[in-house]
Amino acid sequence: MSHERINAVLFGAAGRMGKVILHESRQDHRVYITHAYDPSGAGQWFDDLQIEPACHGVHDHVKVAIDFSTAATVAEHARCCRKVKINYVCGVTGLHESTQQILREVAKDIAVLHAPNMSPGMNVLFALVSQAAAALPEYRAYLTEAHHTMKVDAPSGTALRIAEIVEDTVGKKIEVFSLRVGDVVGEHTLVLGGHGERLEITHRADSRAVFAHGALRAAEWLADQPAGFYTMADVLGL
Repeated sequence: MSHERINAVLFGAAGRMGKVILHESRQDHRVYITHAYDPSGAGQWFDDLQIEPACHGVHDHVKVAIDFSTAATVAEHARCCRKVKINYVCGVTGLHESTQQILREVAKDIAVLHAPNMSPGMNVLFALVSQAAAALPEYRAYLTEAHHTMKVDAPSGTALRIAEIVEDTVGKKIEVFSLRVGDVVGEHTLVLGGHGERLEITHRADSRAVFAHGALRAAEWLADQPAGFYTMADVLGL
């Protein structure tokens, strides 16, 4: 990777995560948001940047896009990035299977990274879950997750990913319990229970800034990658 500033565009700029990413990108980070899009926030200003309703053209010197919009708009944004040859980081959860397939198709032409959770710590947890489930296949597993009341999807994309890892490892489905309360940023706990002991693996996000930092780190890494489909595990070398 070069050491010059990487210019990026942001979809979903007026949402909870979008606002945090805009703020964090101005804090001396190597990824700098030059264009921001969100129909619900069109016309709003963030410093010297005005949020636009939609992307309508090619932007010179932009290498990557970050998307924290909605599941309904991901396919459109991914195809737009493919058209203008901009690599694409997607942090949107709750994607339909058909949308996930579109991302795989787009990844034949540009670099695409999709992650249900951009937190570096959570992605390390994914690796730990795989190891623990493989070592303790006879233990009963279940998962609890809690988020703020405004979160639309339940279970969360992160919870579904943890469950998928366990199920792929031990060959059986696990129970997932979801709670939507207050302003909880995100909490996930996998419990593996055996005779006389219980193993709990927990991740708590105390601030959305951790997801923003992860998304910007992913964008920095993806900017110079060749076409293909990537995850945060690739970014972290897991």
